[in-house]
Amino acid sequence: DGSVVCSFFTYRPQPGGKTLCDTCLVTSRDGGETFESEPRVVAPGWPRSAPVRELPDGTRILGAYREVGDTAYGGLIRSTDGGKTWGEPIPIGKGSGVRLDAETDFVRLKDGTLYAALRGDRVNMHCATSPDGGLTWSAVKDLGFPGHCPHFTRLSTGEILLTHRLPHTALHISRDEGKTWRGPFQIDTTIGAYASTLELKDGAVLVVYYEEGQGSAVRARRVQLKGKGLEFLE
Repeated sequence: DGSVVCSFFTYRPQPGGKTLCDTCLVTSRDGGETFESEPRVVAPGWPRSAPVRELPDGTRILGAYREVGDTAYGGLIRSTDGGKTWGEPIPIGKGSGVRLDAETDFVRLKDGTLYAALRGDRVNMHCATSPDGGLTWSAVKDLGFPGHCPHFTRLSTGEILLTHRLPHTALHISRDEGKTWRGPFQIDTTIGAYASTLELKDGAVLVVYYEEGQGSAVRARRVQLKGKGLEFLE
């Protein structure tokens, strides 16, 4: 509907020095000129590290994750009324025996399946699939490579980009709907945090990420798929 939705999480202090993280949203209805001044908490106790994504039927989904004691797993929240209301988080990987810091993100495959990537805690990234728009999920499985804060972009030419931290700032490319991944292709030598990508009108891909530590900055690079690899652009 043209609205711009910004997702983030906040820390909520708890007794004993502990904190909870709440997923929040603010919306702009004038192209990003102004945003709502009060954030809406849509998943108390669940942080997030990914954007709101809209499915063809208008359903909005947002990846989240949760830590409970020694366990951690991913999740998804859904809205079927244009973001007016959001359902309870649907766990992904809960009870799997694998600790998943998750930072969940999603891409929709060509057959309508939702494909989720989830960060592992000292283990490789994992994935899971849903045939019904995120209501139910398969068991998680090892993707075969490490990565933090996965972010998906489907290119107009069909490839799926999976950007992530570790090693450094990198991305993988799938040309077979997530069955296999080629990479990692290094974007930067800095351990860039929480990279995300956007396809530009000329077909190039803009990668935005940030450094970590004191005096850190936001960085950006432009790349283009070329053959089996990447070409860096001015």
